[in-house]
Amino acid sequence: MNNLVIKPFEVAYQQQIEELVLTIQNQEFKLNITAQHQPDLPNLKAFYQQRGGEFWIAVDSNDEVLGCIGFEKLDATNGALRKMFLKMEIRGDKNTHLAQRLYDTLIVFAKAIGIELICLDTPLVAHAAHRFYERNGWMLTPLEKLPSSYKLPKIDPKLIKFYLLELK
Repeated sequence: MNNLVIKPFEVAYQQQIEELVLTIQNQEFKLNITAQHQPDLPNLKAFYQQRGGEFWIAVDSNDEVLGCIGFEKLDATNGALRKMFLKMEIRGDKNTHLAQRLYDTLIVFAKAIGIELICLDTPLVAHAAHRFYERNGWMLTPLEKLPSSYKLPKIDPKLIKFYLLELK
């Protein structure tokens, strides 16, 4: 598993990413959400790359997507971390540190383009994700503190935790 490569999204991986994301959202977290409920998932290139953000994937030597993370540029100084997902068998792998590597890739990018504040949402049931974000300095925040340009997911906000990270 050390042959993992993190690279920007390419359209050839669209189907693998949709399957990864929807499997985790629906089979693991029971969110009952479709690709159409998510403005980014059906067209990652247009949502992220064509609007000043980026979407990265982690692939193994068999070209299988094992993880992903997206950065949505909201405006000149604000952004959103979206779609951080890893296949279950790679989560917590101390040899690859894949979650941290994907996350660090996003932070380096955000700083390089002058982003000062990043926000994210994550389901209440994603306890490992909460620990990961908090360990990396994210602060739990009420919905009202999010930038006005932040798009809320199409699920009940009472089922979500919101976080902010200041980069300045």
